[in-house]
Amino acid sequence: MGTIDETRYTLLARFAHISDAQIVDEESPARLTAFARLSTSAWRPQEAYSLHLLDGMIRTVNKIHVAQDKIDFLIHTGDSTDNAQINEIQWFVDVMDGKMVNPLTGPDNRSAIETPDPTLDPHRPFLAQGLYQNGMHGDAPTIPWYAIAGNHDLFAVGVFPIVTDLVGNRISPLPVGNRIGLFAPVVLRPTGSVAWGPISPTHPGPPPEIVLPERITPNASRRYATQREFLNIHFASATQPAGHGFNANLPGKAWYSVSPKPGLRLIGLNSSDPWIEIPRQVYSEGAISSEQVAFLTTELASAQSRGEVVIVATHHPSDSLELGNGSSVSPISFREILRSYPCVALHVAGHWHTNAAIDRSGYVELITASIIDAPQEGRIVELWKASDDVSTTDCTEIELRYRSFSHLNAIDIPDESQSALFDDPLRAMREVAARLANSTSHNRSD
Repeated sequence: MGTIDETRYTLLARFAHISDAQIVDEESPARLTAFARLSTSAWRPQEAYSLHLLDGMIRTVNKIHVAQDKIDFLIHTGDSTDNAQINEIQWFVDVMDGKMVNPLTGPDNRSAIETPDPTLDPHRPFLAQGLYQNGMHGDAPTIPWYAIAGNHDLFAVGVFPIVTDLVGNRISPLPVGNRIGLFAPVVLRPTGSVAWGPISPTHPGPPPEIVLPERITPNASRRYATQREFLNIHFASATQPAGHGFNANLPGKAWYSVSPKPGLRLIGLNSSDPWIEIPRQVYSEGAISSEQVAFLTTELASAQSRGEVVIVATHHPSDSLELGNGSSVSPISFREILRSYPCVALHVAGHWHTNAAIDRSGYVELITASIIDAPQEGRIVELWKASDDVSTTDCTEIELRYRSFSHLNAIDIPDESQSALFDDPLRAMREVAARLANSTSHNRSD
């Protein structure tokens, strides 16, 4: 992270940045697992451990908070889910809240011989630790967390628009809809009873390249969520702050402006917001609506007048914004907006599943890797402000420091009173997940 002259600089904020947990209901029929050899996003060998990986990242943040550096807040920059399903969104929030989670959504068809030791079984229910809460985990301050919507939170498999059919079912029509649907689906239907290349505890994948439809046990909890339902699940969360950034006074809007700390402004945008959604078209890349651009400029002007330092958060990096994808701003115009307000110090994003830090000539764009794919890392980010900086118009005296962490970081326990917090019963399982992810490691954009 580098040293800082603490006689000249004062810590403004220290926060954890994680992204792309992509919690996956691996048994859902609304997947394209048969395309695993064409797209590495269709099926991952480590996907059964997605909930455990998120829990492990939260455990590391909690340990850093207690044993090393106090964390002011955490932000997850989108793709909390893999397939925009109600149960996936609920799982994500439940892990953040520290609840009991059951990863299995279909029958456990393993025999006693096939079922592994409980410490290595990703299909068993487990109690998530939850992000640090004062009184529940110890005497340290509670860590609030903020959420951002990503393309996998709003589009089927992160790509295709979701519609409601004439009888009220949430479905996603696929391209070339006049196919028979013998070897691949025509429509993705998560609550259906037919799957192509179904995944189960006995058959974890990869599926064969040529598959025929199979009957499975349907599950109503897999239903595709609307954007309002995505927000409502966050509003119902038991942890702080209420809504996790999303504003109940902006119904159906997945963007917001909050102050996590005095002197700091966090503006969260929905970069999966094209001006029109055409069924069967592809919407994996970034789109920011004109309504959000107006919101952004208004909030930046207000923050500038208040002398606040600004962090802008999106799921997509600026280079992923595409006018042809329905965005009202291009990468260049988006960066020009941020540069035109000297109060902007940082733009955080995910989506690329890799780490990058880009000097944007006035602010830094910090892109953090995913939880689901190697290297399975997050970042601890610090903003330091010059103690003698009395300016209320720019952030030229802001120093940025950051370092990476993973779910497997070894952190010494400060004292035995914290033994429960530092106990990690799922570590062996996540070590398996890390090995599986590293075996197929490469940069990807999801």
